[in-house]
Amino acid sequence: MSQAPASTVLVVDDDPLMRDVLVCALETDGYLVTAVASTMECLTLLDGGSTFDLLIIDVITPPSMPHGFSLGRMAKHRNVGQKVLYITGVLDLLPESAIQSLDEPILAKPVRVSEFLDIVRRILASLD
Repeated sequence: MSQAPASTVLVVDDDPLMRDVLVCALETDGYLVTAVASTMECLTLLDGGSTFDLLIIDVITPPSMPHGFSLGRMAKHRNVGQKVLYITGVLDLLPESAIQSLDEPILAKPVRVSEFLDIVRRILASLD
């Protein structure tokens, strides 16, 4: 009996420490993880035909790049069923209207690894 293939996850975060923490937690939990530092790198992968079961996107990005919410919308435009989890260190500074308009979960940094993995599992379980 063969195992089901591991879910694929793309982490998009410009903070190398945060990116490493997320990648380590996900890989330890058995996911196949790709990580990039910018929204532009993410778009390059998606435009090149790469697909992922879940995108984990930092909301705040360098000023010269699309912010995380824009990236999520662009990813969903490319793949209508794309699952997204947003993370941010400034949740309390985001407009309430922006948060309420999301169809995806948003998690505040610093993340608790157990809570983060629980949310990831729930999102990916909804794919079955």
